[in-house]
Formats: sequence, structure tokens, C-alpha cells
Amino acid sequence: MSERTVENSKILLVDDDQDLLFIYKSKISSWGNYEVETEHDPRQVRERLQNETFDLIISDMDMPYLQGDQLHDVVNEIDRSIQFIILSSVLEDHRERLIRKGIRAIVDKIKGDEVLREQILRALVIRHEMLDMANPSVPTSKIIQSDPQMVKVFETVKQAAKIPSPVLIQGEPGTGKELVAHELHRQRNRRMKLEMPNFTEKDHPYLAVNCGALSRTLLESQLFGHKKGAFTGSSSDQDGVFIAAKRGTLFLDEITELDLDLQVKLLRALQEKEVTPVGSTKALKVHARVIAATNRPIQELVREGKFRADLFYRIHVVNIMVPPLRDRESEIEDLANHFSREVARNYNWNGEPRKLTPGALKLLKSYSWPGNVRELNNCIERSFALGEGELIEPEDLPEEIREQGAGLEAGLAGFKDPIRTVGDSMAAGGQFRNSSRGEFPTYDEVVAEHIRQALVHTHGVKSRAATLLSIDRNRLYRLMSKYQILPAGEAVE
Repeated sequence: MSERTVENSKILLVDDDQDLLFIYKSKISSWGNYEVETEHDPRQVRERLQNETFDLIISDMDMPYLQGDQLHDVVNEIDRSIQFIILSSVLEDHRERLIRKGIRAIVDKIKGDEVLREQILRALVIRHEMLDMANPSVPTSKIIQSDPQMVKVFETVKQAAKIPSPVLIQGEPGTGKELVAHELHRQRNRRMKLEMPNFTEKDHPYLAVNCGALSRTLLESQLFGHKKGAFTGSSSDQDGVFIAAKRGTLFLDEITELDLDLQVKLLRALQEKEVTPVGSTKALKVHARVIAATNRPIQELVREGKFRADLFYRIHVVNIMVPPLRDRESEIEDLANHFSREVARNYNWNGEPRKLTPGALKLLKSYSWPGNVRELNNCIERSFALGEGELIEPEDLPEEIREQGAGLEAGLAGFKDPIRTVGDSMAAGGQFRNSSRGEFPTYDEVVAEHIRQALVHTHGVKSRAATLLSIDRNRLYRLMSKYQILPAGEAVE
């Protein structure tokens, strides 16, 4: 984070020597766009903090009435997020005591201004990070959170960022699993900055590997590294991503594509915190946090013996389910507008981002999105390439979206009177599936058929079927389970 990020921060200088206060105020004011105030009596700081807000307090150590570490205790009682730096010309006399009290921002006056300048910048970065974490309204995440399900995902991410345990992210292709992994890494690093005085981004990187995109030999080398001559073409030693990730995050996408042998080696890396490069007998310690992701039903693969149960339980410490876009209808408009702004920026679009007309938005909300968020992104980008003007019209959208929307409208038109629909079916000689009476259906059979028709009309999108039936989605799921109803293409387990 740069000085620009923490500009306009408010700093209070405390020293009983008013000449030094004037000198330090002039220096610090010249280092950035800071609002610097002074106080020569440390006893007045408590009252000032009750009436003013400061981001950082820089205090002399040796003062009458209150020593610097005692003033630190006073400030901590009021607001622990206010950062504190102690200045002293006899630092070694106090260092051990200050560290014991948890005061690590200690600057020797004799060592010059550069150390103080660096400490000020670091302290203000920490202060603003703490304020962001305490204020959930601050938009720090790239995850759109207008849907309750995604709010829940984001809350799980915030909790998981507190510990370095493995995380498993599940969801259909295109739902944004890697975006969730990035967010988890970002939040974990923010916490580490507050906990580690010597934290650096380069020692906590984010690295990603697609386990389904490489051959078995290349994947093993990519993960664990190799020694020179370990296989054809290995002309030098090479670290794997477990080593390269250092103390950061290693994202393993499509983890279910690992063969059983590599699963054993990955399990060892997670359990023993060490890896052995290909062609070596020496194990190397690793410290990266592992986040795994899959779009396949991993628990079914465990039951079928295609994925090791012990590895599953090792990566399943925290489980995050990313819902498909068809179940996140409330955020489709926000996502579409977000992608419109991104496309306009990335392609130097002349003018404002294109806006959706009500008709286009209605079509987007009625579509089932088999490609999820990725498909929506492509759809908006396509509208820029092929459409004209400031608005995204229905005709700018892909044909499959327009066709599905037209089909849904037709279905709804014939579904306005559900009793008549069922009656018409009977009058035309239609049979209720599994009818126990033949001529006249039971109540349960009428309800079951009614649900089936709603699912047909909405192309299997359960959230829209629930809306069509005027019931909530959870009740629809219970009824579908009760009557053993599944959309086309699914089978009863």
C-alpha cells in the first residue's frame, strides 16, 4: 500500500519538548498529505481522544506525568485500532519492557528520519486495514453480494481467513470458485499484516494450478518440483508450487482430476507439511495454505473409490458451496452492470457502459445459465461487440437466451389457471403418471403433476418454478423429495 492510500490520515505528536514538537510536525507534514497535531501534556490525550479521531499517535518515551508506554495503555483502553509509535534517544534502556507490553513500533531518534517515515507508513496501513475489517459496508471485495446466498459465502470466507486450514470450494463450472479463492487469500493476507510486523506480500503469494490441464508427469513436477535428470527434458532443478507459494496460498483447481497416486502424495504434503521433488530422496518443508476446488460431486467419487476418503477429509476442513447463477437471480442485474463497466474500461469504450433495457434484463433473469457467471460475462461482452448504441436490447442477446425467454412466456401464458390446466389434461384423455385410480387422480397426484408442469415450463429452474407456484424454494424442494420429482436429466439416488 502506498502513501497515497493513507493520505489525509490524522496524526497526534506527544512530547513535553515543544521545540521538538515543532520540528517533527514540519518533517512529518512534508512526508505526505497528513493532518498533524501536537500535544505537550500527555495527560490531555485521553480528553482529546474523546473529542477527536486520530489514526496514529507518535509519543516520546521519557515525559513527566506519563511515560510513553503508559500513554500507550491509555490509548488502548479507548481504541485499540489507533496505532502507536514510541520515540526515544535511549532506546536500549526501554526496548525489552516495551516489547513485553506488545509495543513493537519503536524508533530510535538517533537513527534518523527514514526509519520513522517507514514506521509511520506501515502504522497507517495497519490502521486503515483494521478500519476496513471492522466496517462491513466498505466495498473491499470483488464478490458481488446482492444475493443472500453469496452474502453467506462471503461470511464463510471471512471466518475461514482467521485460520490457515485447508478449504474445499465446490460449485458448477463458471460459478466463480477461483474468485472465492482469491478473496480468501486476500482476507488472510490482510489479517497476517496485522499480526506479523515483518509481513511482505512476496512471501505470501497466490499461486494456482489446474489439476486437469496437465499430464500426470508434468503435474507431479509442477506440484512438488524435480531434480535435474529426473525425466526427459529436466535439464535443471526446479521448485514446485508448494515451495514457490512460500507462506501464501496454493489454489488447486479441479482437484478431483488427480490420479490416486498423486492423491497419496498430496495427502502427505498436507499431513506432514513436506514434499519430495521428483528424482530426490530429500523431503522439503512447506508452509502454504491449500485451497482446493472441484465442479464434480466429490463425495460420490469417494464412495466410488475414485477419490481417497482420507484426502477428502483433509481438504474438507472448511467447505464452501458456490451456488449456480440460476439460483442467484437477485444478483443478475448487478453482475451484468459490473461486467458492462469492466468491458467498457478494458476495451476503451467511448462513452458510458451500455445499460440493460427492461426487456433485456427480463430475458437474462428468465435464462437458466448453464455456463453460470462466466456465460453471463461472455453474453455482456458479446453485446458490446455486436450491438450498437447506449443500451443493450433483447436483440443484442444470444439466440439461446431469447428462445428460452420466449418459451417461458409461452409456458406462463398457458399456466395462469392451474386447475384448468390439470382439468384440460384430463379432458383430453391425459393420464397422471403413476395414478392409482386411473379415472380420477388423488390429491397427491394432482400436486405432483402440478409441480412437474411448473418445472417443464421453467426448464427445470427450481427457483423460478417456486415463484410460478407461489411457494418458497425450500417448500418446493420438500415437495419434490416427497413425490420423488426430479428435473429432466437427473436420477433418483
